[in-house]
Parts: sequence; structure tokens; C-alpha cells
Amino acid sequence: MGRTLLAGGDILIGDPGAGRVETADLLIDDGTIAAIGPGDGAEAERVDVGGALVIPGFVDTHRHVWQTAMRGICADWTLLDYFLGIRVNAAGVFGPEDVYAGNCVGALEALDAGVTCVLDFSHCLNSPEHADEAVRGLRDAGIRGTWAYGMYPVPLEAPAFADVAARSADARRVRERHFSAGDDRLRMGVALTELGLVPWETTLAEVELGRELDLLVTAHIGTVWSDRRQPEVALLHAAGLLGERQVHVHCNACSGAELDLLADAGASVSVTPETELQMGMGFPVTQRLLERGMTPSLGCDIVSNNRGELFTQMRLGLACERARTNETELRAGVMPQTLTLTAAEMLRFATIGGAAALGLESEIGSIEVGKAADLVVLRTDGLGFAPPNDPVAQIVMQAGVNEVDAVFVGGEPVKLGGELVGNAAGGASRLAVESRDRIVAALEPRGGFLPPAPEGWFDATLDAFEANLASAPKVKE
Repeated sequence: MGRTLLAGGDILIGDPGAGRVETADLLIDDGTIAAIGPGDGAEAERVDVGGALVIPGFVDTHRHVWQTAMRGICADWTLLDYFLGIRVNAAGVFGPEDVYAGNCVGALEALDAGVTCVLDFSHCLNSPEHADEAVRGLRDAGIRGTWAYGMYPVPLEAPAFADVAARSADARRVRERHFSAGDDRLRMGVALTELGLVPWETTLAEVELGRELDLLVTAHIGTVWSDRRQPEVALLHAAGLLGERQVHVHCNACSGAELDLLADAGASVSVTPETELQMGMGFPVTQRLLERGMTPSLGCDIVSNNRGELFTQMRLGLACERARTNETELRAGVMPQTLTLTAAEMLRFATIGGAAALGLESEIGSIEVGKAADLVVLRTDGLGFAPPNDPVAQIVMQAGVNEVDAVFVGGEPVKLGGELVGNAAGGASRLAVESRDRIVAALEPRGGFLPPAPEGWFDATLDAFEANLASAPKVKE
């Protein structure tokens, strides 16, 4: 890999939330930030970024990238609709080619929006071929990230994996085939099935798989509100299954005691404001995490509901937390005098906070010499941004995909002049449409994306949760 000089940009150096911006040249050498300061660009390809803002790439710590072809389907769905329509119904008709299309197109969408690293919670692995194509899709797009092998058994008439042992064997195969070379661009993780959807012994096996392969583990936690809800975090703690290399997602219904356990274990939490607010998961736990000394990270979750970028997640997360904390004073007839969350904190969550959640804070998440050159160039001359005054505030409150002019991953340009390189966008759109058409045709005999819900299905699901967790350690809330 050669040398590239980003010349004359306004560079957000160090901790993104600190707002330290310097006009300088940035030298990329062999994928790494080699120097920041005056440079003549000798023996380097020069890219003029004068007048633009250079920031670290965003890190999305929770996204189901495979769902890209179902864009917008869930706009008016509750979380329970999503469980039935996507997890139970649509996932069952996805072929390997659809998982490839979703992952490739979805990763390109992320890159187009300045997301250079993603934790892909890949829970539509209906066969070994699905897993292979999921990895290939991300690699072909060129994104950095952790691809988390989904252990969730999609309901199928003839499943390729008879049990958790068979699925674990395939995960080991994937580890050996696709990740044994130590590629630092794309790494592997394990995505657990929701606690209670499978027998407790299966959950134990899933967590142990992550430990055996020395992989990051991620899980949906605390999404369902019910007086019958099991305290998932407390169950994991009682079994000795909590740890540092874990990203717990959502956690809206978690008690304070559960969040304390996550904090004590050194685990991370990914907050996805848009889906949590819209689909009935409750308020994001952002402030509750901060009170425990934890740094939240952000994810866009599902593009079957919302767009795959983090600008909106930062704004929604900030507005929601301010509204929630202000409400107490407003109801007492008092105007709030201070705000409890800042734009700078949200930018930190979307960059270095996400990198830390993935264990990559020494490699990405901020612009520093020696780190990987995962960089985003934002135009500041557009009507929605100009004139630039407070860069951090404007990144969070006013920037969007339209301002993303260039994106580099490990020093390689994936977007230049406002366009993905190599006409990738055009090919990606065709892939997505072809996949959408296959999925729609396959779902037609099943009643479409969201057929009528079976009567009493949610109560029956809660019954199954209780039965599956009967052998878990007994805990007191």
C-alpha cells in the first residue's frame, strides 16, 4: 500500500469529543496515520481537502446488516411485529445470495455514510453457505468490523443445523476458513440467541463457544417489558458468564442492579435510539450507563426500519436523553437550567466509544499518529453546514450523509468526491432490488412480510422462556 497526503484539512485530532481542530496535512503510510502537520507530500498521492473537516470514521456497534433488502418494511411495526415478521417469517426464506446482497449493500451503505467499522450481528445463518456469503459480502464491500456468527436457529422446516453442537461446529469451520489468517480488517465474534428462546444449556454452549474461540460475544438484552421478564444479566452473572469482551445491546428493561453487574464485569452496551424509541423498547439507557462510569456506544440496528447511518442516532440519542431528564423539572413547573448530555459526548460514543466496545480503541476511533487511517472527510461549504463555527456541535446536530465527501478505511479510499469508488453504488442497488424481488416472491405464499399473529403467541413465548430458563441459576432481583 502506498502513501497518501490529505492536504490542508481541518483535522479533528485526538479525543473526538474534545473538539481539538487543527488545519494541517495528514500523511497516510501503509494504511496508518504516519504524521499530522506540515508536509510537502513527497512520494505521496495528494488529495486536497482544504476547507473540509477530517474526522475519524464512525463505529457502529450493533447492526443486522443482512436485512438491507427489506429497507423500510418495519417503519410502522412494534418490536413484537418485528419478531414475527422478520425473525420468524422473512428470515426463513433468505438464501445465501440474499445474505450476500444484504451484507455487501448494507456495508457499502455504511461506508457511504462515514461508518468505517461495524459490529454485524449476523443472525440469519440458515446454512454453512449463508455464513460464507455473509463474510464474503462484508469483505467485498471493504468495511472494517466484527462479524458476529449468529447462533439463533431461524425456524425452518428442514434446518441445516440439528442442534447447537452442529451450529458450533460450523462456527469453528468459519473461524478456520475465513479468519485464521489474522486479518485485522474483519474479525469474528459470536452473537448469542436471546436468553430464554433456547434451553439454558444451549446458552451455556453458545457462550462457551465464544470463550473457546477467543471471540467477542454480543447479545440482545432487556428488550422485552413484562412482569414475567427474566433478569438476563443476573442469570449470566450467576453462571459466571459475564466478561469484558462482551457487547450487550439495548438493555432498556434492565434493572439498576443488572446494569451494575455489567459495569462491574467491564462489559459494554450498545444503544440504538431510533429502534428503541420507535418499536416499544423504552428509553435508551444512555444516562444510566454514564452514572455507572460506562461509555455507551451507538448502533443503527436495522435498516428494515431506519437508515444505516449514525448522524441520526447521535441526534435522537441526545434529544431523547435531554427530554427525559428535563421532564421532571418541567412537570414541577421549573425551566431546566442545565443539560445533562452534550453533543461532544454523543460524538465520542459514535467514534472512540464504539472502538472501545469492540476492543479496538488502540487502533481506531480517533485521529492519532500510529492508528489506522479510518477517516471521513466532511464538506463544510454546503447550505446545511456553512459557515463552520463549532465543528463538534455541527457534526452531531447538522451533518448528514450529504456532507460525507470522502471515506478511507485503512488508508484505502472507498468514497471520493461524494461517490463510492468504482461505481459501487449502482451495482449495489441492482443487487438489493434482485434480492428484494426474490424475498417478496418467497413470502407471498406465507402471507407476506407480516401475516396475522397467532392468537396468544406472546404469552406462549413467555411460557417457553420460563421453561427454557428453569435450569438456570436462581437469582433475586
